Amino acid sequence: MDLGHLLFNPNGRIGQKDFCIGVAIIVGANLFLTWVPFLGGMLWLVLIWVGVAVYGKRLHDIGKSAWLHAVPWGLSILLSIILVVVAGGAAIAAFMAKDDITSFTAALGASIGMFVLTGIIGSIVWLAYTIWLAVSKGEVGGNIHGQAPVIEAVAQTAAPARTTQD
Repeated sequence: MDLGHLLFNPNGRIGQKDFCIGVAIIVGANLFLTWVPFLGGMLWLVLIWVGVAVYGKRLHDIGKSAWLHAVPWGLSILLSIILVVVAGGAAIAAFMAKDDITSFTAALGASIGMFVLTGIIGSIVWLAYTIWLAVSKGEVGGNIHGQAPVIEAVAQTAAPARTTQD
């Protein structure tokens, strides 16, 4: 397995095993970069490309367009917009209300509730999408994205046996 091709090249196809390795690298890098202040944010942008490459090649393997990867991104962005609108509306309502502590508590509760809800829904969407790609069987033979990835165990057993000459 070529890690450079797996992580940075969006062309071609990858099998289930390589996809799971790529996702593990992405998740591990995201968890690590969370703790690195400024540089982590910059490197996170690189991980967006890595995600496009890994998920896109897996989508190619099951016969789908890599543009399908935009769906979970779009849902995540939509959920974020909903969160901003609800939290902003709650903040405006709290500002305009006469009873400061009650409205502030209500606005804070609505904002926290929406933040948690959008985080949970977004995580479920990404988890379901990732599991779907991990368990889906690739197309047999070639498709418009290239030949089917070679499974290492099959490649090893299909290799001709070495013979020694006396």
